[in-house]
Amino acid sequence: MKITWKHCRSYDEAKDFSRIIYLHQWNDKPFYWGKAHNSFFGGHKRKKDNLHASGRYNAGYRHWIEGCLRHGGQLFVGQLDDEALANVDEVENYLIYTYGHEMNTKVETPKQVLNIEHAGEVPSSIKNAKTP
Repeated sequence: MKITWKHCRSYDEAKDFSRIIYLHQWNDKPFYWGKAHNSFFGGHKRKKDNLHASGRYNAGYRHWIEGCLRHGGQLFVGQLDDEALANVDEVENYLIYTYGHEMNTKVETPKQVLNIEHAGEVPSSIKNAKTP
């Protein structure tokens, strides 16, 4: 499985991503993991690339995301390859469990160790993690 990461520095830069895992990172530590599986990261309902969906964070969240990004937060979106996308719930849980979090509420022990290749602008919390 492969995740190609992109460091988004604004809401506008992130809003059109879909079929992704995302990470809100603070002080080089995972703050919150999520997914925009059958949705876009942001914006209102629209159609693009054969996906007709709403934004996970609609335009009403723009001020909050921009505020976080301007005051120390970082946002990473991870584009999933086909194998990772087919197992998006397992991948999300595995990342939360393996790399930690502050605000996720649903975390289960993974059923198996996933072999995930991280590429692109990999978040520091993944690059610097001491994992088995």
